[in-house]
Amino acid sequence: MPEAEQKQPPPPLVTEMNVFERNQPQLQHDNPEGGFVVINGEEILGVWRARVDALREGIEKYGNVQFLVRDINESDEPVNFTRNIFAC
Repeated sequence: MPEAEQKQPPPPLVTEMNVFERNQPQLQHDNPEGGFVVINGEEILGVWRARVDALREGIEKYGNVQFLVRDINESDEPVNFTRNIFAC
């Protein structure tokens, strides 16, 4: 297969962003006070009021892998994810 036709891997967090977009209305309904959701693959771990708490819980559950932390009330908020955080 020519180099230009080779499939490129999907950008990071595509699955997680799709899960967020599908579930954002329900997350907002269930958490009217707002918060930060943690998503890994198709799994929604939960929602925390503080971003640092969401990151902490994601690391505890998933370890040193990539996962999404996103403000449930913002559609254009920058995305947080972890990856090789212990490599520093």
